[in-house]
Amino acid sequence: MTRSTSRAGHQPNLWLLFILRLRKCFQLRYLLTILICLILLTYLRLISHAPSDQLLFDNLKPVVEEEKNYLDNANSNKCDFKEIESLLRYTSLKNSKNDSRPRPTIERLHTLFQILISSEDKYREIFKYLNIFRFSDIHNTLRPYSNNTERLYDIYCMFQRYITISDNGHIDIAPSFIQYLKQVSSYLSDGYNSQHLQWNKTSINDIQKPVVILAANTHFYPMLQASMRTINQYLKDYKVVIYDLGLSSIQLNMTQENCDRCVIIKFPFHVVETVAPHVRMLGSFAWKPIVIQDALRRFGSIIYGDTSVRYKTSNFNRLLIDNLIRGFSCRELPSHYVSCYTLSKTFTWFNDTFKTFEDIYIAEAGFLAVTDNFLSRLILKTWVTCALDSDCIAPIKSKTECKRLTVQANVHRYDQSAMVIVLSYYFFPSSRHNDKSEPAPYDMYSSIQASIADVRRAEGDPNYFTTKKNLNQ
Repeated sequence: MTRSTSRAGHQPNLWLLFILRLRKCFQLRYLLTILICLILLTYLRLISHAPSDQLLFDNLKPVVEEEKNYLDNANSNKCDFKEIESLLRYTSLKNSKNDSRPRPTIERLHTLFQILISSEDKYREIFKYLNIFRFSDIHNTLRPYSNNTERLYDIYCMFQRYITISDNGHIDIAPSFIQYLKQVSSYLSDGYNSQHLQWNKTSINDIQKPVVILAANTHFYPMLQASMRTINQYLKDYKVVIYDLGLSSIQLNMTQENCDRCVIIKFPFHVVETVAPHVRMLGSFAWKPIVIQDALRRFGSIIYGDTSVRYKTSNFNRLLIDNLIRGFSCRELPSHYVSCYTLSKTFTWFNDTFKTFEDIYIAEAGFLAVTDNFLSRLILKTWVTCALDSDCIAPIKSKTECKRLTVQANVHRYDQSAMVIVLSYYFFPSSRHNDKSEPAPYDMYSSIQASIADVRRAEGDPNYFTTKKNLNQ
């Protein structure tokens, strides 16, 4: 009897087919299951994250709205001009008639503002970074400095009162603005010979404590240390900020190890050099107005000193009180005239000539006290705009024109030259006697008739930080 093989042969094939189909079915279901699970997990993840994302948006939204509504709120509030009205009623003790030196006029300011407006598009990104307002969009570009919205409201109110810019770019400067500037100048100048009532009426608690600002690169690091010696001696309780213009990593580490209260800020070359590459050339001093502006927008009140400045006191109260009105103060250099230390193309940038400034003293830009207010906003916008244009701050193929032949020809003071020209648009000259001028309204000496700091350009101290660290160990 032969054994049938047909059944035995077909049975393994059926089992194999069943297994193969089962595997395919299993693989398909498995893949479908994985896919469905992934879809569900993704959906659940999106749902679970939606509240947190929405919360993040809700947290940001008030900030954005607050920033947008700074001036909307200011516009809805009634401006308080009590202090302004009191200043406008001030009667000066001096008479400065028949003085031909440059002074604020509607015509000069109108010309200046047009120059500034013409540069706003070119420097838009830099202005945005530095929080510098644009005349073409004051409402949306005025920002509080040091989170002081109350001061911003005051500044906006002053713009509303004195300067109007229409949609077509026409600038309207109120004649009363010139009277205001005259009163400010007279009041400040009178401080040289008489006591200001405000000096005794203002509490020290009402004065914003300034931040001490320095700036240096590798070459000036020994001088920075020498300046820090006097800062540590007289300004122990002041915050110190150092702008890094090109310090080495060793110098940065040494500074941080030896100065716990020092904050180091890297100068924003990456922001400015695309449209103002000359700022990289530190000898043009175009960086200095930018440092002042950046520090002011961060801190609201500052005292800037070059690395050559050696402090002698911490008693800046009268200076700071007066700065609430003028916003910006420096130190003049008597018998040194702007026309003799400024290249002619700098005057041309301002649509002016050297003859206008033949009897105006130049001033130091290495020691400044700046407080955020209406005037300092205008001054710094003008000074920074000039600094960003090499034809203004560091013109080439130009020369000095000076009627005083004893002065060396073609000496240019860069930041100093531009600064004093700028100040002439916002302050009236001080009294003058026998070709000698009293301290200008913006001169620190009109507030404090004492030496509060010295300049020692050749004095450095390369071991101060190292020595100080060893003494503390």
